[in-house]
Amino acid sequence: MILAIESATPNGSVALLSGGDLLGEILLPRGRQLSETCLAAIDRLLRESGHGPEGVGHVAVSSGPGSFTGLRVGMAAAKGFCFGWERPIVPVPTLHALAMRFPLEGTTVCPVLDARRKEVYAGFFRWEGGICLRTAPDTALPPEELPGRLPPGPVLFCGDGTVPYGEGLREALGERALFPPPGEGLPRASAVGRLALLLLGEGKGAHPRDVVPAYLRPSEAERKRP
Repeated sequence: MILAIESATPNGSVALLSGGDLLGEILLPRGRQLSETCLAAIDRLLRESGHGPEGVGHVAVSSGPGSFTGLRVGMAAAKGFCFGWERPIVPVPTLHALAMRFPLEGTTVCPVLDARRKEVYAGFFRWEGGICLRTAPDTALPPEELPGRLPPGPVLFCGDGTVPYGEGLREALGERALFPPPGEGLPRASAVGRLALLLLGEGKGAHPRDVVPAYLRPSEAERKRP
């Protein structure tokens, strides 16, 4: 089984998967201390699924980009379980996992997370032959620059960055810009777990001491440091 943790945005979640089957998923409440709700939710998830820690073979964690605090808390929780249970960790790119939620063949999927300071974290993916392929590296950029980075054809935008910047993307791209129903375009731990399964097939499991979050840019404190 895979225990998956998604904490890159305020819309956190945890999930338990066996093979490709989702055994359970819990959405974490917004506005509460993530470190407390995440651990309590994982304990509840294991109890309700009827499985103990001994049944968990890997711990997958959303590795970024995203909220600096959220990524640190999720990574710390995942590493704690890995060290305590002596399990490998699977770092899962946040934007790739989000794009995995929208299997639209032949369509570009562009996850967009609000990075603050009038920037977004954006990823570029395309579904071909049932596989979600990365077409460009993740990046942090002003949202008005995003349309110029996109290939021709329809583009599905997802992620919390579509809330403040979705209207501008619609104006720039017209009917090419597609969006999921409200509330359905956010990262989920179940997608983190499913992508982790694919990464494990590529030998991407790691020792927890070797894994760090992918922030993409310096934190506010680092930026102000002399």
